[in-house]
Amino acid sequence: MKNIFILAIVILALFAECSQTDHYRIQGNIQGVKDGWVWMKQKTETGYRILDSAWIKQGQFEFEGNLPNGIQSVNLYVDNVRGTLYVFLEPGKIQIRAKRDSIYYAFVTGTPNNERWGNYVREESRLYALETEASRAYQQSFATKNRDSIKAAERAFSDAIQAREHLKTDFLSAPENRYVAACWYRANKIHRMQYHAIDSLIKAMGTGMEKNNDYCLMLARREMLKKQVLGAPFGEVVLCDVNGDERSLSALRGHWVLVDFWASWCGPCRREGKHVLELYKQYHKQGFEVFGISIDRNLDAWKQVIAEDQTPWIHVCDVDGKIAAQYGITVIPHTFLIDPEGKIAAVNITGESLDRQLQAIFQ
Repeated sequence: MKNIFILAIVILALFAECSQTDHYRIQGNIQGVKDGWVWMKQKTETGYRILDSAWIKQGQFEFEGNLPNGIQSVNLYVDNVRGTLYVFLEPGKIQIRAKRDSIYYAFVTGTPNNERWGNYVREESRLYALETEASRAYQQSFATKNRDSIKAAERAFSDAIQAREHLKTDFLSAPENRYVAACWYRANKIHRMQYHAIDSLIKAMGTGMEKNNDYCLMLARREMLKKQVLGAPFGEVVLCDVNGDERSLSALRGHWVLVDFWASWCGPCRREGKHVLELYKQYHKQGFEVFGISIDRNLDAWKQVIAEDQTPWIHVCDVDGKIAAQYGITVIPHTFLIDPEGKIAAVNITGESLDRQLQAIFQ
């Protein structure tokens, strides 16, 4: 009977231990914050959702929960405090030591991904400071008018840039950092990457991340960008122009068309628009068209800028953002060069690249 009792205790202990393998506990301290709410949020395709919240008492707060879908990244936001803190929810006790004026650089310890991410952030910050100082020294070297001094300062600046880039590349490519890498790419770069780059990145991460939220968002982004693959047909677009009349992209079939996503408040868009205007004047009679799709919400501002810049091509406005969302447009300007058959010939082609492409087409 005694042996059975001992065995039962052992089984219960083992069960309790197993049930805690997906359990996390966060204990935080924020200097400079007496009380208030700290919000735990997670990125979605349309914004952020609140997962949890905790009351800060005398600078202390705590979160606790389980991880049915494995390791996940979350953002912690503190009421009336600027900035956000990335935390990786993973099994174990997570300790956070932060300061009100530098939430992003908080010390997060206790679990592997949090400690590796924290070490990277601090080292990247150190190298950035060195890069900034090297840049300043390089600018000041011109005052010496000494060629050797200028070259030495230029090399130091280049070395500083490369050191920070190497740190990032090595860190993000390490297999043990794939959860952190998924978060970093999702938050910082994926909206600027093309289909094949994202596809390669996803494949490099391997298997086992199917339930990770950042990984799933990358998959969704890749799927959306299939519409931007070279050779794929660019779908129909029907939107209203400045006069309120419907204009369709398909009406330009048979021409080379630059589809330009832009906005009146976007400085780079307007600068590129002036360059496109020169190309339009040069190649329009040979079959070059421009189909400008604005993502403006203010129609008056949109019409005013068109009048000011005197761009004579077709302008339509995607007021509700449906077309931009359909094609995964998150950064403007964003352009597509469409061939006479309606297929994508180039993506995000601007400046001299657009010059060369049109010259090759219409020579």
